[in-house]
Amino acid sequence: MGRVLIAVLLAFGTFQGIPRSATDVVSYHFRIVVDSSITAAATVTWRGGGDTLVLDLVGMTVDSVGGGVPFTRDSTTLRIAAGARRSVTVYYHGRPSDGLIIRDNARGRPSWFGDNWPNRARFWLPTVDHPSDKARVTWDVVAPPGYRVVTNATGTSAIPTYCMVIGVAPMTVSTHRAASGRIPIEVWAYPEDSAFADSVPFRRATEMVEIMERLVGRYSYERLAHVQSSTRYGGMENSSAIFYAENGYVRRRMGEGVVRHETAHQWFGDAVTERDWHHVWLSEGFATYFDAVLAQQLDGDSAYRRVMAGSRASYMRSEAVSRPIIDTTITDPNRLLNANSYQKGGWVLRMLRQEVGDSAFFRGVRSYYRRWKDSTALSADFQREIERAAGRRLEWFFRQWLWQPGYPRLDVAWRYDETTGHAALTVRQTQPGRFRMPTVPIVFKDEAGEIQRYRLTLDERYREQTASFTVRRPPTVLEVDPDGTLLLSAEVRR
Repeated sequence: MGRVLIAVLLAFGTFQGIPRSATDVVSYHFRIVVDSSITAAATVTWRGGGDTLVLDLVGMTVDSVGGGVPFTRDSTTLRIAAGARRSVTVYYHGRPSDGLIIRDNARGRPSWFGDNWPNRARFWLPTVDHPSDKARVTWDVVAPPGYRVVTNATGTSAIPTYCMVIGVAPMTVSTHRAASGRIPIEVWAYPEDSAFADSVPFRRATEMVEIMERLVGRYSYERLAHVQSSTRYGGMENSSAIFYAENGYVRRRMGEGVVRHETAHQWFGDAVTERDWHHVWLSEGFATYFDAVLAQQLDGDSAYRRVMAGSRASYMRSEAVSRPIIDTTITDPNRLLNANSYQKGGWVLRMLRQEVGDSAFFRGVRSYYRRWKDSTALSADFQREIERAAGRRLEWFFRQWLWQPGYPRLDVAWRYDETTGHAALTVRQTQPGRFRMPTVPIVFKDEAGEIQRYRLTLDERYREQTASFTVRRPPTVLEVDPDGTLLLSAEVRR
């Protein structure tokens, strides 16, 4: 998901950290007639569970369940007395109060766009509305004459309910070069905005998919559509049909960054989905980091450094620094859309790559993707794949960066002894808690600007530690992590 454009303060009831039953939905088929309200039929096929199917559904009127199957309703759920059945069809209608956005679009024409994150599918689709229960989805949509309909691609891949969407509006569809020779790339935009979309934000959409396939693994879906829409987010990573906020097109301010981020989500968040909301960094942190990786592949190392520097600055000035990435005290999924899940999550991956090296990092990422593709995962699953690829335990790394709040804030005092040629450092960690950092780059500079590079090790056992370096030329300046390769800050004094 891209940058949130407006504050989301909706009440979703009890926070669902884990699935509530053994029900495993295999597939949904939705038939929807759109108008000022919707008339719909949802066929749900599942396995497991008891003799009652419990679906999330808010605000819609249920007319019947096919075959006269008994059901009961309350304000948030639909309970179907399915008995031995493992497939039922729910007939319902109404005007959704959320989830399916029905309104005139930015060009003044009626439109219908799904916008389900985090658990807003329940406002228009009867589902088990939790990311742990992925399922296949197919659609039949009846739209007004002259309108185009975009949906998730039909296929065999299971996706989370928050990615199950339709889009209905007068749109122009352009086809770009197929990625890897087999994946159709489409750009859906309002007619007034189509030329801009093709020539600016999506001009390298094909290359992005090809890079992700080369670095991570095979794309999961039959095609990829980039869609101008009325989503409340800057971008929403709906599987195979990414929705982007319409005003970025209208105002001609949309750039490639959000496209890189949402394209990366097709691998992380969509194909591999966080099993529990508290592990949403597996989606947002990965998309944030691979945004930078895609920028590097497309535009070079300076683009990579620029994206990462922006993420670092955004995180350090946020309120999220006082909380850990995996924050089990949060009970609203929307509050997990913060600088921990996005920017710090991206930096965790950058530092992990530096810790284990490029080869082990990408080998582990590819293994993680291959193993959990079309399924769900937790942070420990990713940790195991990286440890296997690196050939060593990394519990300390994941513990401190995922479960401990903040980042190292260093107070560094130093002096140089001309007699011995030694530079002595006293380093104190001033943040709450302590961090282990095996290799912190430091640089001494002399009056002529000559640079001497060394590495400092931070030991998590000590709040304060000392180090000494033999320096060839008398230094006048000490810099800690001068290239900004680590998530830390340092106050240096002599």
